[in-house]
Amino acid sequence: MLNLKNLRGGWLTGYQDFVKRFRTGTFVSSKNISAKYDFVKALASLYIFPCFFKGIYYIPTMRERNGHFVEKPSDFFRNLFDFAYGRNQWYWSLSSAARYYGTEWSSTKIIELVTPLESKIVNISSRIDSLEKRRSYRSRVLSRIFSSLEINMVIIHKGKKDFLKCVKIDGEIGPVATRERFMEDVSFFLSKTRIISLRRLYKKYLAGMLSEVRESK
Repeated sequence: MLNLKNLRGGWLTGYQDFVKRFRTGTFVSSKNISAKYDFVKALASLYIFPCFFKGIYYIPTMRERNGHFVEKPSDFFRNLFDFAYGRNQWYWSLSSAARYYGTEWSSTKIIELVTPLESKIVNISSRIDSLEKRRSYRSRVLSRIFSSLEINMVIIHKGKKDFLKCVKIDGEIGPVATRERFMEDVSFFLSKTRIISLRRLYKKYLAGMLSEVRESK
């Protein structure tokens, strides 16, 4: 007679068994998954999905997995960057900080952050386009999930470690540059940014700052 108890971790395990070993709505490394579960099975069954950083995966909640979406994109990105870089090692700045302070109102679908650890551009829209061209069920689902984030591009700027000293914590979005740090970042990264549309935005911010200085005199 088949002993079902002996099949723990085998072919009868599913999403419910998987979430008992991990916590849903959070991030996990591929090494951690492989140490406790069949990684290939978890990936193929969409118990996890890749998150733009090598070796980092997101475990969707049952609601997200069934609905093919991320329920709270702001929390998703905040927790992703905490996982990838560590808390207190990154912050929102530039166009993201400009929207936070009410300086920028256009919907660019670009988010920008600064960390002393690396520079990186994640083109989410191109990944969605690539997935939509494939015919597999998993590709179509991942396309819907990434689309639900409502972000086209993530731009990670490499700053200096001292920049982290001028950061405040917002209860909803996490670490964000102070007004002073935001202004300094605009000047610092203007010449380093190759994306023309962002350079125009940075120049617009600088012009606004100069205007405020003149009016205050």
